[in-house]
Amino acid sequence: MWNGDIDDRCLYCDGFLEPKRFSREVEKKIRREVIKESDYFFIKPGDNEFKRTVKTFFNNLRWLAYYLQITFFVFITLLLLLLSLLPG
Repeated sequence: MWNGDIDDRCLYCDGFLEPKRFSREVEKKIRREVIKESDYFFIKPGDNEFKRTVKTFFNNLRWLAYYLQITFFVFITLLLLLLSLLPG
């Protein structure tokens, strides 16, 4: 009775039909949860909708600021490189 699902089990021994695939998916799920918990504003299961929206907004704002800083430093570095290559 194999449906192609990750958690399909053998009828006789009750073992997983694809144990490597199952363990990979469990590891991915755990990794995603760890990444979510490392956010500044961790969204708890008991939070209401407004609180979730605010926390999601501030988490996204944090990442936007992070990437903007990286972009700014790369731009300045490239600008300095181009200015140093100009004869003068």
